[in-house]
Amino acid sequence: MRDPVPLDPHDVPLLRMSVSRDGPGAYDDLLPALGAHAAANADDIGYRERRDELVTAFLPLVRNLARRYASDGNADDIEQVGIIGLIKAIDRYDPELSPRGPLSYLVPSVQGEMKRHLRDRTWSVKVPRGTKELAVAVDRASTALTNELGRSPRVSELATRLEVTVDDVVDALNALDSYQTRSLDVSDPVTGTSLGDRVGSEDDTLGVAEIRGDLRRAIAALPDRERTVLLLRFYGNQTQSEIGQRIGVSQMHVSRLVTTSLALLREHLDGPADLPDAAAG
Repeated sequence: MRDPVPLDPHDVPLLRMSVSRDGPGAYDDLLPALGAHAAANADDIGYRERRDELVTAFLPLVRNLARRYASDGNADDIEQVGIIGLIKAIDRYDPELSPRGPLSYLVPSVQGEMKRHLRDRTWSVKVPRGTKELAVAVDRASTALTNELGRSPRVSELATRLEVTVDDVVDALNALDSYQTRSLDVSDPVTGTSLGDRVGSEDDTLGVAEIRGDLRRAIAALPDRERTVLLLRFYGNQTQSEIGQRIGVSQMHVSRLVTTSLALLREHLDGPADLPDAAAG
């Protein structure tokens, strides 16, 4: 673990909050603040405040990228996704891996988050509107609770946050599996441009998106009980005993269901699935 590094406003030049920045070196003045953040620990004094300043300073970059990918009135969603990508990138920033300046690292990270959103967030089957809305709410609540708790939330915690039943959350999680990758060749009837034109060239982050898409389809192909068990085990972070109580079977039977489900996933993906160890719990 890195030694704590106090973040004092006098140690790093104040961030220049510009409405618009252009050019490859437009954000180079933020390098000292990024470097200080990279060297700090999350429990340092002023850590969150300095990160918030960095996020605010880079917002023009996110907005510019969001305009490039937005369509059909989803600009706000794309921008929010980009901000999430920006926060992740700032927290993972390593000056030694970004010798060409902050944009060489931040831009691909933000773009990758937006591209994953565009590729993954399309409904493949008809889902009741109420379930679809709850699924979106569950997805957002999961992100918020993960940030608050420092771990993935349990299904019961999602239910409490959204003031719904555990059954409702499970149904919503199952509905999320109805998302699939949207074809990049489908053209916009107004502009004539395809989603592929908007997304642009491939980068390393797209391999992750493709894997996620394959995994979603593999999970959707599972029988209902096996799919529910996997969602509760890996997404809901419930133990095998808790799942057994939830669906009315023994812990040993849950273990067999998990093993069978993972084997089916591996068969569907034609390779070993890189999933957490299900034996514990």
